[in-house]
Amino acid sequence: MKPLNLLENAVIELYADTDFFLALIKKDDWLKKRAEKLYKKHQNELWTSTLTIKELMLLAYRDNKDVTDIIEKASALMPVKEVDIGVEGHIAASFLIKKYKMTPFDALHAVICDNDSIISSDKKYDLIGLNRITLEKE
Repeated sequence: MKPLNLLENAVIELYADTDFFLALIKKDDWLKKRAEKLYKKHQNELWTSTLTIKELMLLAYRDNKDVTDIIEKASALMPVKEVDIGVEGHIAASFLIKKYKMTPFDALHAVICDNDSIISSDKKYDLIGLNRITLEKE
């Protein structure tokens, strides 16, 4: 009799941080090859949040890029979920900002991704115990 594998049908989800999108969308990015490889390997497991879309909008606006083009490209890559973390989630994010010197966006991404792995080049996620798939190296 074959042993029961409880993880056999488990859905693994990976949260994509903003730098993952930037690496995929920008023409020249030092993380582009690794991001493309990870995207190809995990395309059906990836998701992001509307927070990523907001951050991309701010970055595109700041850099005088076509905001609509960036958002359309990003949202076509994977599902974008509206995640309500409530006041408690924002308090948790503010704790991460204070204790680990995270940016507000990175702290919110950490709270939003919950128990899912995160694809990012930001090493601060390692400090708080998230399972990070490194974008900067194999």
